[in-house]
Amino acid sequence: MTYTNPPPRSNLKWVGVDLDGTLAYPLWTPDNPTSGIGNPIAENVLKADELRIEGYKIVIHTSRPWTDYEAIEGWLNHWGVPWDQIQCGKPLFCSYVDDRARHADDLSWLPGAPHGH
Repeated sequence: MTYTNPPPRSNLKWVGVDLDGTLAYPLWTPDNPTSGIGNPIAENVLKADELRIEGYKIVIHTSRPWTDYEAIEGWLNHWGVPWDQIQCGKPLFCSYVDDRARHADDLSWLPGAPHGH
């Protein structure tokens, strides 16, 4: 028996979601460089739930170091935030520009949904 690759998807099903300031209230400041994670931002957790219900896979992408991985995983599981993968570290840019970017305050994070809040 041989394996045949499935056809490519017609649409990408992965969505990247930031942690601090998007899913969790941020605690880190230059005066308080903590690795603690704030309380969940309830309305944004609901948007992540909506992504999951619609069949999207969620990658938590944070600038935190990999040494925070277990803390992030525990926090997500404790608060019931859906996730499929955690990626730590971000490139060092002064700004990030993307044609598919969504703002955390958008009413929905579903691809194709109107932007705005």
